Amino acid sequence: MLKTLSLIFILSFSFTPVIAQENAENGKALFETNCVSCHKLDKPSIGPKLRKIRSKYEDEWLLKWIKNNVEFRKSGDERAITTYEENNQAAMNIFANLTDADVLDILAYTDTEPEVAEGPAVSSEPTFFNNYTKYLLMIVALVLLITFLILFRIFKELRTLRRKQEAEANGVTYEQAAQSWWSKNKEKFIIVNPTITVLAGVTGFAALIFVPWFFWFGINKVGVQQGYAPEQPIAYSHKLHAGELGIDCQYCHSTASYSKSASIPSLNTCMNCHKGVQGTEADGDNINPEIAKIYAALDYNPEGKPGEQYGPNRKAVKWVRIHNLPDLAYFNHSQHVKVGGLQCQECHGPIQDMEKVYQFSSLQMGWCIDCHRSKKIDVENNNYYEKLHASVKKKLNSVDSAEYKKQYFKDGKIVITPSMNGGLECAKCHY
Repeated sequence: MLKTLSLIFILSFSFTPVIAQENAENGKALFETNCVSCHKLDKPSIGPKLRKIRSKYEDEWLLKWIKNNVEFRKSGDERAITTYEENNQAAMNIFANLTDADVLDILAYTDTEPEVAEGPAVSSEPTFFNNYTKYLLMIVALVLLITFLILFRIFKELRTLRRKQEAEANGVTYEQAAQSWWSKNKEKFIIVNPTITVLAGVTGFAALIFVPWFFWFGINKVGVQQGYAPEQPIAYSHKLHAGELGIDCQYCHSTASYSKSASIPSLNTCMNCHKGVQGTEADGDNINPEIAKIYAALDYNPEGKPGEQYGPNRKAVKWVRIHNLPDLAYFNHSQHVKVGGLQCQECHGPIQDMEKVYQFSSLQMGWCIDCHRSKKIDVENNNYYEKLHASVKKKLNSVDSAEYKKQYFKDGKIVITPSMNGGLECAKCHY
């Protein structure tokens, strides 16, 4: 009997199931491979946040949901159906390729505590730019100042000595030689009151110097905002969006090809991407501060329930205008973008490289006229200019073709500029 009990006891221990040790490191790798496109640990993304998800659901339930949520819902599990409804019926991938151990490793990773960001490492080694450098530069500056004063004193003494020698050679005293040109000739110019004469002379000299400068300033600076780069309420980076991500300009400025103005995009356009994209790698799991401004303007709560994420307290973003033509000038974007086929960069400069947008061109009338004189119209491939193209070809085949070839023909091709097609007429832009 004792032997039998001993055998049962040994066998019971021999067949006790071994529970695998969960591996959070492996879970992190699996999470980044399978889950990170829709989930973040500490904030909602396309799906809900997953940090401490085990506190809300049991492991057995999570195993069924993660591996095949579709079949799990079809089985009639009420909590699975409710979860699906709460997340706006967002389709979740099926992960039949993951074993139970893999899923438990992922859950172990979601149980880990958030990492605490460390500050930048500070080197203990002395650098060149320190207090000692400041004091050394101050001493060098003082030595240079003293050297300058000594040399200036020597220069004055030598100049006085040279003037005395010249005075002796001319048979006059040094005091007579040192008299200024004005002291010798002022009697010739002072006709009325000496004070009035001096004031008139100073005024005339100032006018001679400053009037041309004021004229140049009025022509080139007044109303010209070239280089103007104001701070905007949201720091939108064209370098990131148009440059690195390659987003087409007309995705945001959608009316440029059919309207006078290139529209400012609504925040709904921003939210097409930023409902899911809430920051860069540098932001980690935090919402980027500039994206948070978009959310604040729309009164948008990314953690709210579907249909309840937008609140009633929405407000407009007050963008600061950069490119601003005077009211007396008419400019139509569609005429240049659609008809002329111009790229945005031809007027706005390398916009795809601008972290902060600034006015690249002067937008002065002379700048526009220079473009109208030099820009070639593509009359062969643009139906808008079909009649113009036919008219020019007819002239080139006429009796006076030699005269017209000088005007329209260059390097074997028909060349027409906007200035040749009425682009310099005043009423085109001023009416």
